[in-house]
Formats: sequence, structure tokens, C-alpha cells
Amino acid sequence: MDESGQRTVSIPRRPFDEQRGETQSVESATGTTYGIQVARLDERFLLWRNGGWVLQGGLLALATEQSSTIELYGKAAIRQPPYVPGGPFPRDPPRTTGYEFFLLLRKASVPRATILRQWIFQPGDVAKDGQVSAMLQYDTATRTATVTIMGLKTPFADTVESPR
Repeated sequence: MDESGQRTVSIPRRPFDEQRGETQSVESATGTTYGIQVARLDERFLLWRNGGWVLQGGLLALATEQSSTIELYGKAAIRQPPYVPGGPFPRDPPRTTGYEFFLLLRKASVPRATILRQWIFQPGDVAKDGQVSAMLQYDTATRTATVTIMGLKTPFADTVESPR
């Protein structure tokens, strides 16, 4: 329990692999040093208090250029309605997941990052049983970043020009 009375869980984290500069999926970014996981599962159905939401994600990829970095972050917003657990045929609770992605420019001399672009995908945009992941490719000559997001019903790619 933390100071406010909320239950907190410490998650062992692995370092973000700056050599490879990418993670496997949005949810797998949770387990890195730049990951997040926040949950509030206290909505009630009869006696069971197991509905709510979970936010998972973190740094997915980064590209370094001179004294700045281009960083791609992803966040999965998971909605779990309250349900009756157990029974003769236990199964995973029903869930819907939407995703948000952020492309950031972080300059060494500036304390805060600048959001270059944000993309939001609703649960209906996600392929059935799809593992959503993203890839960042940065071209230093043209100063353009190309973000490709996989695991959606419709393939997605967008090119963003980095400011000078």
C-alpha cells in the first residue's frame, strides 16, 4: 500500500535496449525502464469488484541525431467490464483495447520534449487477436521519421518531418 491507501505492486524492469532501439509490442514496453502500467479494477458487478481499466506501454523505439532524439511511445488503454469469475469453464475476462502513439522530439538543451505527432486507434481499429506494435525509421539526411504500426485492421504508416 502506498501513502494514499492504494495497492501498488513493484514490477522488475529490464533496461531499454538502446542498441536495437525497439520493443516487441506496446504491452511489452511496460517491462522496460521507460515503461508504465497503471490499473484501476474496482468497478462492481454484484459481489465481484473486478472491472475497470489498465494502461500499459512505454518507449517503443528511438533514433539519435546529433544532440537530440526522436522517440516513439505507445500506450494501450485496456477496458475490462465487470464479470462473474470462475464457473465450470473459466476463461479470460472480456477486454477491449485501444492504442495511442506519440512521436517526441527531445533536445538535450531543452528540459521538456516536444510532441511532433499523436495517433489514436479505437478498439474497433485493432485486428482480431492482433498484437499491436510499432516501428520507427529515421532518415538523418531528410530529417524525416516514418512510423509504421502493425496489428491494425488497416495497415498504417505516416511520415513526419523533424523541425530544425
